[in-house]
Amino acid sequence: MYIILVILLSTTLASAQPGKCDQTPPQATILTPSENKGLFKMTIDSKGDDSNIYRPDQTYILILTTSNTTRPFRWFMITVEDPDIDKGAFEFDLRSEDVGSLKTTNRQARYSERCYNSVENTDNSDKYRVEIHWVSPKQYEGKEKVRLRAMIAENGESWYVGENLTIELKKDDQRALDSPPFDPVDPCNLCSEARYEVIFKGRWSRMSHPLHYPSRPDDNSYSHMVGASHAYKYLLWKPGDKASLGLKRLAEDANVTEIEREIIKAMSKENGTRTLIRGKRRRHPHMFEPAHSLFRVDRVHHLFSLVVAMKPSPDWFLGVYNFELCTKEGWLEDYEIPLYPWDAGTMDGVSYESPRSVTQPVDNVERVAVGSFDADSPFYQLNLNDLKAFAKLQVTRLDVYPLVGVDCEGTNEEGPQEEGEKQNAENIAEPLLLESRQYLDQKQCALGKWNEWSPCVPDSGNCGPGTQLRTRNKQRHYNSEHLSQASAGSCQQDQDGALIQSQYCFVNCT
Repeated sequence: MYIILVILLSTTLASAQPGKCDQTPPQATILTPSENKGLFKMTIDSKGDDSNIYRPDQTYILILTTSNTTRPFRWFMITVEDPDIDKGAFEFDLRSEDVGSLKTTNRQARYSERCYNSVENTDNSDKYRVEIHWVSPKQYEGKEKVRLRAMIAENGESWYVGENLTIELKKDDQRALDSPPFDPVDPCNLCSEARYEVIFKGRWSRMSHPLHYPSRPDDNSYSHMVGASHAYKYLLWKPGDKASLGLKRLAEDANVTEIEREIIKAMSKENGTRTLIRGKRRRHPHMFEPAHSLFRVDRVHHLFSLVVAMKPSPDWFLGVYNFELCTKEGWLEDYEIPLYPWDAGTMDGVSYESPRSVTQPVDNVERVAVGSFDADSPFYQLNLNDLKAFAKLQVTRLDVYPLVGVDCEGTNEEGPQEEGEKQNAENIAEPLLLESRQYLDQKQCALGKWNEWSPCVPDSGNCGPGTQLRTRNKQRHYNSEHLSQASAGSCQQDQDGALIQSQYCFVNCT
């Protein structure tokens, strides 16, 4: 009985290999590797990039070759690892290290039972070229350096490692294509507030994304655009985290009710959220029409995040998270980024029209499997750089309002505003929840009081979430001390216009 326990324990330890992988072939009769002299090589198809870097969330092809057609190889192994593993065999839990993953694409290779993150030959046939795919680490978890290490063996006496068979890569320090231009900062030291417009512009079509495009395009749609301006510590969503109930319902069913409730519940002057961002839902054939929303930011709530669900899909959505608007030079003026699909991790499925199946257990929010090895996927063996954007998101600064009575020493902005500026700023009331697009130059025309809110109009049917509006008119008079004659004339010409605000509302279903 004791002998059996010892054997089982020994087998478990041998198969786990917590330290650096020993690539010595099991068939070796000589335990010292031979000198390679450039006969066998491992190269990486970097798709035009610097061969010494890797881009996160990309698929690369590793190629093993012989330079002599009379000298094939029989056995091989490829291991991907953290170079720091050389510091000590038991300092690393290899199962938790994100160094990417190796993928076997044919019958020449299998996953190794001897070492983590390794593949090896399946048979003893002569080989002249072998291709293995490596999916690089995720953007937010990947190691700064990754090493790909190969072993090639001609026979039990002649096997090779080291020179020409080892590749070390650094993580590309460039931002991902869909990353905001600045990292989040805490605190934001700007001595002002700002008003922004965000525009979501859909780009998903059969022409731009033909692979496995939905069979019933009339059912295609984007959900409402929904999000918030928020504080540094607030998270609407983030890769690597579990989706909230609100994000789950939006991603699965395009239902924004719960996520809007989450945003509204988190509203606070000291932290949490400030403005609920909400844009119109776009359905086929109007999916290229933009969705707009206005929002406000301040020294506490200086970031924004938003999401838009894609339908049909299992649980995919587009969006940005922790988009920083506070910079050293002031509030960001204008920026546009492409958007690519994310997976909420709550439903299984590889394609737009995959049958609905709940993910058990629930996964983290991740980028949709770009570079997928499933032929039914619309991203089959495609890298992010190869994809056309599914949408564009543009954020534009409209106004900046200096803070009153605040010590702005040490900032790049002007000090406390003058009384006239204060009056103009106070004329622009901010809805607590949501602003629709306003077409009047607020700096040129004085504004009247808001009218009452209109009845709540459900987004669909007779009940549920909806929108209500209110308006106010421009005043006919003007203060000549604050307006030029030209500005006043412009204001009088447009005096019948009105500003519109909208906010979220809910009609109970009875």
